Amino acid sequence: MSGTAMQNTPSACDCSPRLSTSAVSRTCRSLHPLARFPGPNLRALSQIPHALSAANGTQARDVRELHRRYGDVVRIAPNQLSFITPSAWKDIYGQTATKRFQKFGYFKVRPDAQPLLTANGEEHTRQRSAFAPGFSDRAIHAQENPLAAQIDRFIETLKQIMAEDDTVDIGMWFRFLAFDIIGEFALSTDFSCVSNHAYHPWVALLVEWFRAVSFVNIANSFGALAPLIMLFAPRKQLQGVKEHLRMSAETMHTRLSKSNDENQSDLWSHVLRNQCHRSLSDAEMEVNAALLIVAATEPLSDVLCGAIYLLSKHPLALSKLVNELQDDLHEGEEFTISGVARLPFLHAVINETMRLYPPIPGGLRRQTPDGGASISGYFIPEKTVVSVFQLPAYTLPTNFSLPDKFIPERWLKESHMDRPVGTLNDEHDAFQPFGIGPRNCIGKGLAYTEMKLILARFVWNFTFHLVDEAFDINKQRVYLFRERPPLRVQLGIRRKESSLHV
Repeated sequence: MSGTAMQNTPSACDCSPRLSTSAVSRTCRSLHPLARFPGPNLRALSQIPHALSAANGTQARDVRELHRRYGDVVRIAPNQLSFITPSAWKDIYGQTATKRFQKFGYFKVRPDAQPLLTANGEEHTRQRSAFAPGFSDRAIHAQENPLAAQIDRFIETLKQIMAEDDTVDIGMWFRFLAFDIIGEFALSTDFSCVSNHAYHPWVALLVEWFRAVSFVNIANSFGALAPLIMLFAPRKQLQGVKEHLRMSAETMHTRLSKSNDENQSDLWSHVLRNQCHRSLSDAEMEVNAALLIVAATEPLSDVLCGAIYLLSKHPLALSKLVNELQDDLHEGEEFTISGVARLPFLHAVINETMRLYPPIPGGLRRQTPDGGASISGYFIPEKTVVSVFQLPAYTLPTNFSLPDKFIPERWLKESHMDRPVGTLNDEHDAFQPFGIGPRNCIGKGLAYTEMKLILARFVWNFTFHLVDEAFDINKQRVYLFRERPPLRVQLGIRRKESSLHV
């Protein structure tokens, strides 16, 4: 197999008892269609180790250690394989694969409707067509003024609180900003998190959402036993999901009841203007509104936090970014969507951040079709659950040189004078934080725009230094999204005349 196993000692959670001495376990393994794929004995016999790993919030890190030990393809559960090969992305999620591989084991938000993220087949195609106008380049550029106003308020508020205390949890403030942005864009609602220096009560429900969805996904991985496991589900968190769905539905209907002003530029204005809402049921609009609040906030604030953390630890990279911003922005100008789009080092910083600190560290599960399928040159039997786990795919030497190092220059063009020679063989095709194919993230363009504008303006306005190491990116737990600890930084006002003060 490609990707020779390394001899590192596996973590305690992945060390399996030596069940190979048991004739029963040997027989079970040898008869299974996935018997030829490597992995710990216990994981080949039981779903429990993988489920416990998810319950502990360490699943992506644990799967990385399995790939480090066993190679490019690992059997992580009795009927589940993880891949980290670049070609696996196309084979599992690409244009052709989408018609054959079905999404597997996802949380059913409502029995009568599924959102775009979990819908399959024609249902997914119909919903994506309805929302596509709201995420087009034209729609994104229509967000220029509303987005600039939100960032203006964010920057000015930070400057005001610095007068009292220059040490802030910037992670909390990025989350405030993300919720304010998506509230306006997706529901024409003003959460006012930045203005009030606090979360909107609705936002607090999302913590319950993350934990509840994570638990349901774990239960679904047990197949027929899922109903039994759901008896132990955290009721408070499940109630939080119901309340979030209720509030999303009410707010979405309030928005739809308003006249569609031609000057309005939120998501629903584009959907309504193109009459796309007629292809969506009321239930589908409600569940998608609920999903957008989740999917468009945590990943954005995660990447911004990761970038500030990594730039704080790499002053040379920060200095290069400041220089690029100063060289591009002339006196009296403001950062624009088209302006930040042409900054290669800013783009490189964001990509390198997502490589080391991916918003979704795990894998999006798919099930192989009847008759099986070929993935990265391996024939995979039918009904096998497969995925590309992002954290191991991005942070092992199989795909990237010096995988633990923050090297934004690896994303510059090969001909660029700052591109390190040692990174020329990096497998960039293995890096797909927004997925590929017709089911990739519909908000990719908007997400890059938001990340670039916010990061550029934050770095342009402030100096920042880590106060402590609480945010260590290698120790954070993940339940659907990351449970981020505080990211405490000391802020200062950046002097525009010099890039040396980083």
